[in-house]
Amino acid sequence: MKKTNEELAIIGVLIFVLSISVVIYFSDITLYSLGDNLPELETIMPTELTEFQQFAILIGVGYDMLPTVVQQFSIGAIQTQLLQSGFSPHILVVITAFALLGGQMILYVVGMFVRKIHKGSIGNLASRSHFLHKYHFLIFAIVPFIGILGDAVMLFAGHQRASPLKIIPYLLIGNAVASARWIYPAMAQLEFGRFLGV
Repeated sequence: MKKTNEELAIIGVLIFVLSISVVIYFSDITLYSLGDNLPELETIMPTELTEFQQFAILIGVGYDMLPTVVQQFSIGAIQTQLLQSGFSPHILVVITAFALLGGQMILYVVGMFVRKIHKGSIGNLASRSHFLHKYHFLIFAIVPFIGILGDAVMLFAGHQRASPLKIIPYLLIGNAVASARWIYPAMAQLEFGRFLGV
């Protein structure tokens, strides 16, 4: 069966997210800790990833790829410890955004298979006038903020075959904002605590 561009894009995103996780886990990537050296940016020294940082990143990626309904526990303590260890919050925002995208694409694929089982074949992509395309920015940029409803939107988008090439940019924007809204305040709290000597 010939793969369409949309199916190849989904497969590519999933492979990309998994590749990032594997590369981070098995390599000696050098990262920079801005948190410890903000007053003297010229003296920033690279730090290699520790085993805890590798573990925390993999846990974070795996957790973010889970549907919201399955996320019954918080890994905030692990991710806060990751930031405390000197891991760059900017890189964590990017990793988290792509991990969330991987989970959203898995839900999209599940929606496609539901349509295949329900209708007997995958069928055509949703038309340009379909509301998922007409309001794609409003709908897909808020998916990370609406919990279980966001999971339902991704299942429905897969069922209706909304073009993933058109929705992925908006999902990434929403994912990055959703990640940044807790990562940067957490980093600011840690920096404030260091400033106070706590």
